Amino acid sequence: MTEEDVIDFGKKKKKTKKTKEAVSNDKEFDSSFEKGTQYGYETLLERLQEIIAAHNPQLTAGETHKFKMVPPQVIRVGSKKVGWANAKKSCEIMNRPIEHIFEFFRAEFGTEGSLTGDGQMILKGRFNAKHIESLLKKYIVEYVTCNACKSPDTVLTKDQSTRLSSLVCNSCKASRTVTTIKHGYHAATKAERRAARNAK
Repeated sequence: MTEEDVIDFGKKKKKTKKTKEAVSNDKEFDSSFEKGTQYGYETLLERLQEIIAAHNPQLTAGETHKFKMVPPQVIRVGSKKVGWANAKKSCEIMNRPIEHIFEFFRAEFGTEGSLTGDGQMILKGRFNAKHIESLLKKYIVEYVTCNACKSPDTVLTKDQSTRLSSLVCNSCKASRTVTTIKHGYHAATKAERRAARNAK
C-alpha cells in the first residue's frame, strides 16, 4: 500500500486562465493599494516586529524561556506507598497549587493518596522517580508552558460560570483553555464503604 492509497487530498482542480477584465482589476487594485492610505506588507511586518520587541525584549535578546526543575525525590512509605518528598518545592517553581498537581497525579496514576503538612505527596502504589518525572513533564506541557512563546511565566485561572480553566501567559498575553482533570473508576475500599453507610 502506497502513501497515495492512505492519504487522499481530493481531486486536483484545473487551473483557470484569468480573463483580461480580471487582470485589469488586479492591476487597478495594486495601484490603488500603493497610492492610497493602506500600508504595504513590508511596512506592516516592520511595525509588527517593533511591537513584539517592545513588549517582549527577551525574545529579541535571544533568551530562552527555561526554568530549572528539581529532580523528584521519591521515598518508600511502608510496603504499598511512596512519598514525593520535594513536591512542594516543585510546585513553588511552577507557581501552581500543590492540590492541583496532586489531583492530576492521582488521576493519571489511577490511585489514591494524601498530602502531608510539610508538602509531601503520598501516593498508593510502587512508583519511582522516573514515573514522577515523566508525569511532571506532561503536567508542565499541559498546565504551565505557553504554547505561543514557550514561557513558563503563566497563571492558571478558572471561570466559575463555565467551570473551564485557562492558561494565561504573562510574557506574550496569549491564553488557551486547558483540559479538565478527569478521574477514572476507583473501587471503594471496605473502610470507605463503611464510612459512606455511616454517613447516611
